[in-house]
Amino acid sequence: MRRITISALFAVALLLAACAKPWTHPDYSGKVLDQKFKEDSTKCEVIAGEAFPLDKHEQNKRFLLCMTDLGWNYHPTGEGYRFQTKPR
Repeated sequence: MRRITISALFAVALLLAACAKPWTHPDYSGKVLDQKFKEDSTKCEVIAGEAFPLDKHEQNKRFLLCMTDLGWNYHPTGEGYRFQTKPR
């Protein structure tokens, strides 16, 4: 019984870690958030790639700057998504 409980908790922890989103935007949520992220990240990838076609490090810095300029907040540890339970 105890082995099953530990396995279940481990599986839930992995599932929640996989759902973590490193980007948030204060003006969007749900499906709109996902769609706007796709649009804005593609736009910023193109801008960064054209500015620095051979330098991935500079492309990454330009991409982060572009996304920030568009209002996106970056949380490298996945803090953009928080799992919350109802208080008891």
